[in-house]
Amino acid sequence: MSTKKDKFSGLLSKKNMGAEKNEVHLQSAHQSLFNEEPEIKKTEEKKTESPRKKKLFEEEYSRATFYIENDLLKQIKDHAGRTKGEKTRIVNEAIQQYLDNHYK
Repeated sequence: MSTKKDKFSGLLSKKNMGAEKNEVHLQSAHQSLFNEEPEIKKTEEKKTESPRKKKLFEEEYSRATFYIENDLLKQIKDHAGRTKGEKTRIVNEAIQQYLDNHYK
């Protein structure tokens, strides 16, 4: 008949064996990461060297909050439908047309 102490020491030895296996796995994982580090740096350098072809949305547009008459907003929403960016396009074109007609 085994005592509680024997059971506990058996569990500890099993746990230690599992920890040793994990340590070996971690060491190999760390080693592979360190061996691949120069490659990661090379790809990061390539990313910074290549010029960005398309501007980000935030670089091209600013968010503005203003009030618009309910009937105008309904017309814009009806015309735009569910097409992404369509309301933005409509409002920008309308403002541009207004500025062209009144300030040029």
